[in-house]
Amino acid sequence: MARLKVLYPGNHSSSANIGADIENIVRYVNASELGDNTLSELLLKLFDTAGTVTAAIELRNDTTLGFQYRVGTYTDQDEGWINLATVSAIRGASGVDVGTIGAPLFSGRQDFTATSGQTVFNFGHIATDALLVYINGTLQAAANISSNTTAGTVTLSSGATTGDLVAIFKVQNANTSGYSRTETTANANQAVFPYVHTAAQSIMVYRNGVMQREGSSNDYTTNPASSTITFTSALSAGDIITFLRVEDTSSVKVSGLMTEDAFTDVNGFIPFTKLSISDAQIPQAKVADLATTLANRGRVYVSGSTPASANAGDMWVDTAASPNVLKFYNGTGWLLTSPDTGIPAFTVNNALQFLRVNSTGGGLEFSDIDLTGVVPKTYIGAASGVAGLDASSNIPVAQLPQIFATRSYFKATAGAISNGDIVITRAYKQTVRIDAIAAKTSGGTCSIQLKVNGIQLSASDLITVSSTLSEQNLGASVQVDATTSSKEIAMTVSSSNSAQDLEITIAAVILNV
Repeated sequence: MARLKVLYPGNHSSSANIGADIENIVRYVNASELGDNTLSELLLKLFDTAGTVTAAIELRNDTTLGFQYRVGTYTDQDEGWINLATVSAIRGASGVDVGTIGAPLFSGRQDFTATSGQTVFNFGHIATDALLVYINGTLQAAANISSNTTAGTVTLSSGATTGDLVAIFKVQNANTSGYSRTETTANANQAVFPYVHTAAQSIMVYRNGVMQREGSSNDYTTNPASSTITFTSALSAGDIITFLRVEDTSSVKVSGLMTEDAFTDVNGFIPFTKLSISDAQIPQAKVADLATTLANRGRVYVSGSTPASANAGDMWVDTAASPNVLKFYNGTGWLLTSPDTGIPAFTVNNALQFLRVNSTGGGLEFSDIDLTGVVPKTYIGAASGVAGLDASSNIPVAQLPQIFATRSYFKATAGAISNGDIVITRAYKQTVRIDAIAAKTSGGTCSIQLKVNGIQLSASDLITVSSTLSEQNLGASVQVDATTSSKEIAMTVSSSNSAQDLEITIAAVILNV
């Protein structure tokens, strides 16, 4: 920017000198105008009318570059930042080791009830968190689990089943607790597994997700000297063995832990008086099993009227009775806790007997069950048993005895007899059994055969008819069921040879009249 200079100091005796200095001032002011803003407009962006700074100043702490600031208005969130201090300059001195802790910190447990085929579960975590996933209490193999810290999800390699209980834990590796996880696949009959560990380390062993018990009389033993873990019985090929090192007292450290006695007692616990918890502030759902316990508790009512909304197991002191009576609710009604009549003592001789009120109505007694007047269900509708009833309280037709009524169906056809069908009768609302046929002509011969409802019967029942009366039993009786719809009964004439005046009589029995 141009500097403001006086060209003719003390020498403004001519208009030329005055004009030169005024032009110099104008050039200086013009050089101060930026972004089409006058010097006054620029100052108004930085100060209010009282001269107090009102500039748009922003501060931020960048986790990589450190503490930064910028002045002005920007559309790009990363533009215009100027460093004030580096990350190392504002972090401060490192803490010191003040003790050890005997286990990794398991935290952030979340329980889910899976839907059909569900694989993705929302679970916030960071990259340094190791994850343990259990399904219905069984630890899942690491190869079957994947996670996404950006999306905050945990994904199963295969879908869960409806109602599966999925529990997810975080294991904070960053605290140098010594936690580690190792998985291997067993060979057939393998029992010994190499695993480097020390006596100061605590090991958890899982077989196919099921935690095993340590000890020679249990599932496995450890040998730090030989760096092996030995199962007490041989495993099957393909068994997934998981080793979790969950404690290393020789290396686990806690840095910067505040243990001032102003905040903790001699055991390292925070006194309740140091907690800012108001009365009735903790909800029931935050106390383990409290809501379930309260919901299942037995309550005692003291009133002269029946309590409303009682649960099974509740007690009621009925003050309407004199003296007052104690009752309990069994889920359906209120019962006396002390019956007027006690239940008699029983012995082995009372086996399979039932408790009843005695004949005088003055007490209770055990008695055999009397079934002499009872008809077994297996007798209903059975041979030599009793008939059952249908939905209309009537005896079904199938259980009615057959009632026979014999009759003959007669048909006479005068004149010459040609081949073809001759209708004898039509049965309806009855069952007809045809047993025999009688037939004759006045001259000539022919053959006849029974036909029921348009269906020709077997040729073995073909009857030859002549002027001599022929009476013939059928090889097998024919039953015509016309109870639902009518059935036509006819005779088919064939091989007619000058047959005249044909008479046909069908011998039948009517069933289930």
